[in-house]
Amino acid sequence: MPPENDTICAVSSPTGEGGIGIIRMSGPSSRAVLRALFRPRKRVRSFASHRLYLGFIFDPATRADVDEVFAVFMDPPRTYTREEMAEVYSHGGPASQKAILDLMTGLGARLAEPGEFTRRAFESGRIDLAQAESVLDIIQSESEDELRCALSHVKGALSERVNGVKGAITSLLAEVEAEIDFPEEELESDLSGRRERIEAVRLDLESPIASYDEGRALKAGVDVLIVGRTNVGKSSLLNALARRERAIVTPLPGTTRDLVEDTVRIKGVKFVLTDTAGLGRAADAIEKEGMERVMRRIPEADIVLWVVDSSQPYGEADEDVYTAIREKTTIAVLNKADLPERIEADRMDSKGVRMVVHTSALTGSGLDALRAGLYEVFTDRGHRGAALLVTNVRHRDALVKADEALARACLRLGEGPGGGAEFLAFELRDALASLGAITGETATEEVLAEIFSRFCIGK
Repeated sequence: MPPENDTICAVSSPTGEGGIGIIRMSGPSSRAVLRALFRPRKRVRSFASHRLYLGFIFDPATRADVDEVFAVFMDPPRTYTREEMAEVYSHGGPASQKAILDLMTGLGARLAEPGEFTRRAFESGRIDLAQAESVLDIIQSESEDELRCALSHVKGALSERVNGVKGAITSLLAEVEAEIDFPEEELESDLSGRRERIEAVRLDLESPIASYDEGRALKAGVDVLIVGRTNVGKSSLLNALARRERAIVTPLPGTTRDLVEDTVRIKGVKFVLTDTAGLGRAADAIEKEGMERVMRRIPEADIVLWVVDSSQPYGEADEDVYTAIREKTTIAVLNKADLPERIEADRMDSKGVRMVVHTSALTGSGLDALRAGLYEVFTDRGHRGAALLVTNVRHRDALVKADEALARACLRLGEGPGGGAEFLAFELRDALASLGAITGETATEEVLAEIFSRFCIGK
């Protein structure tokens, strides 16, 4: 990272034309730089902190006005970065914003790196790393549920849980280290009591770890794979659910050769639907590759929509598809319900699928039932109930590592007093380090650089 005692500036509003453009500065020269560029409409003796002033940005060299703006000066520590900050609210044209930035950099400020404002907020201690990452989640939220979850993390919901667990581990570690440092004191250790305390901590970790499936689905979407033999109406079903012509549909079998995705929302939950090549005998190398891609994707899917042509008898090709997906959470979709049904009524009941839905992608019948079925299967998997959702895979992995270290600590307790104390302390420290990576205390520079590089330049 660049030096921390310099002043940075950037456009924080989206690029392109807009009603308002926001240019912000942070660093020790923010007030001085803006005062050199800003002339208020009404003369003031001194600029008060956190108060908007109407005036003009002008070029000090030519005294020519650049734009009419609002300006605000913000004194630390009541700022986003806890540094001295200033912001300019200009008209949202790119020429105006570029001209103002050029004037700021000409007076000694420099252009900010991606995420540098938020990184300074983290390094000043105003927010921890989990909260910093949630700032980006808020920016990228596409639904009310995503926004609500990200906002709870910004407010510290995850950090509070992690810090509570860390406190319990630290207390236990202090006792163990006292035994190691002062063996002559012959401090008594309650092994069964310690095991109970460790198990209680693991129980606190259980819920956030288990919530990741729902959190991932909330953020990235529930992965729904549409599979079936050729010409059963998979592409038509995707188009009908998405309510637009997303996939090419023709009477010819094998039209879909690649994976085609679209997203639908059902009761606030994002479902990512993927249409796939029909499974069966490949007519050429391209169709074969398409089928192989389907087989590689099946293990990754959260839910499989197994599409069967109900106007045809259940055949060997359908059974081959079932064999490929039998281990997955599956909804059987008997499509082409607008045609006379020829499939055996009880055929699907013997397959152990979660439910059977009759649809017609042509007329739209059964689609509401299928949408309801997708949501029901999602909720039946234990979702939509967790008070705290972990949406970040980095956080999930750190929680899992901490839990594994605590499990090893329980095994060390079985070694009895004396010889196992050092190893017990090691495992407890390992658990603390894993949890510290979430809030940032033990995060490496490489991790920090990678996280903040995902941010836009003005945040």
